[in-house]
Amino acid sequence: MVIYEYNIRQVLHDEFLNNKDFISDPDTILVNELDVCFGTARIDVAVINGKMHGFEIKSEQDNLERLPAQIEAYNKIFDTLTVVVSEKHVSNVIKMIPEWWGIYCVSKEKDSLILKKIRLPQINNEVSTFYLSQLLWKNELLELLHKFGIKKGTKSKSRFALCEMVAGNINEEEVKKFVREKLKSRNWKAVKLRQLYDDLHL
Repeated sequence: MVIYEYNIRQVLHDEFLNNKDFISDPDTILVNELDVCFGTARIDVAVINGKMHGFEIKSEQDNLERLPAQIEAYNKIFDTLTVVVSEKHVSNVIKMIPEWWGIYCVSKEKDSLILKKIRLPQINNEVSTFYLSQLLWKNELLELLHKFGIKKGTKSKSRFALCEMVAGNINEEEVKKFVREKLKSRNWKAVKLRQLYDDLHL
């Protein structure tokens, strides 16, 4: 039995549906393939509730060449990060990722897949308000700045310049809270985890 990315993704989704911290919050959303850092990287799965949780998948068919650059990008965005890998990658991944990243391993057991938690993630202290704010659309950046009384010259600025203004003028926790609220309120490719849970348990 070959383990493909979509197999790992399904096992991961099942894990989310059994995670009380995720399911207990009715506003928890799941986003597949979220672009970060101005599109220079794309995390496989993001779960957003009171924090932003990132999950990067490395299947048997994947190599680890892009992982160092992905680590650098994801560290700027997510409160917690977990790499979800097939057994063949575990030893190499442990050497590559920061100690505060979590590690899940998906292995074969007869005709089913088992997810084993090798290491749970810890809180990231390296989040960048500049890169976090780039997840916002321009009108959302303007809303955030105006909320804190920063209006002069903002409408003519580029998104890049607006992100710089956010990073230079607004508290990190306020930026985190605003970004989470906007991502959860959008009508886009996200799905509410509570809805996914209900659909599977009718």
